[in-house]
Amino acid sequence: MVEYLPRSAWNARPPNGGPGNLTVSRVQGAVIHWPGTGTTTGIHSMAAVASALRGWQNYHMDDRGWSDIAYQVAVDQAGRAWTLRGLRTQSGANGNNDLNERYGAVLLILVTGEQPTAAMKSTTRGVIADFRRIYPAGTAIRPHSAVRPDGTDCPGPAARAAIARGDFTPTSSEDTMTPAQMQELKNFIEARSQAYALWVHRQLRRDLSAVVQAYALDIKNYERQTDAADAQRAAAAVWATAPDNLVSGEPKPAPDPQPEPEPGTAPYLLLPEPEPMPTVDTTPDAEPAQPSPDGQPETGTDPEPNPTHLQ
Repeated sequence: MVEYLPRSAWNARPPNGGPGNLTVSRVQGAVIHWPGTGTTTGIHSMAAVASALRGWQNYHMDDRGWSDIAYQVAVDQAGRAWTLRGLRTQSGANGNNDLNERYGAVLLILVTGEQPTAAMKSTTRGVIADFRRIYPAGTAIRPHSAVRPDGTDCPGPAARAAIARGDFTPTSSEDTMTPAQMQELKNFIEARSQAYALWVHRQLRRDLSAVVQAYALDIKNYERQTDAADAQRAAAAVWATAPDNLVSGEPKPAPDPQPEPEPGTAPYLLLPEPEPMPTVDTTPDAEPAQPSPDGQPETGTDPEPNPTHLQ
């Protein structure tokens, strides 16, 4: 899962309008670029990358007259992903309006003679995986030199070789869950846990209430049976010691037979069946509406082709 540094991380200028968002149905893939600085001095530290991004944005906006830095996302040799225009916004780097509408643009911060690091490759695969989630038909990964009509050396021999080897093609492990899907799963687990806790609470209350009622009934039956037995024994003792002619001189009558206590009168504690587990609505939220493209082409004499000295 890729974590993208925001535009504020490189102190980006706000864009001047722009062409709007890409149309999902038109996107065919992503194009890989490099800055083409002509130098062999690496741009590796976070501060150096941020400074370079500001310089390229100034050139694109002030010298070329474009709305913003041309690319959507940049990936450096440390594996950091930098938000430029963002994956949903149409780039201005591929050569003409048609190419910019059909392809995204990922900038690899490489210099002449430099090979992509394992961290750069891994993050780029993650960026491409995110790109494909937004644009399911945009599976192509192409070097800029393969699409630009006027020709270019971009993104350099090392990146072209990496593309040909599949070094930037996402693997199954990198194409698992989006941050939104992770949040959706987290929300589901929390909701399910709360529902289960509520169910357990209600069930325990029902069970405890049944136990208390059964115990109270058992006590009453026991007391009733004990009292009856005690009364019977007391009466028998009195008549046994009384004279035969206690009152009238007639033989004392036999005591009335007393009913035997009912055996097994304690209630059988059969607890009620548990209520069914409450259900949780797992229907995913609808996709938030995206702003519609304003359709305005980039300003300037060139519809944002990649500059010859800043490819």
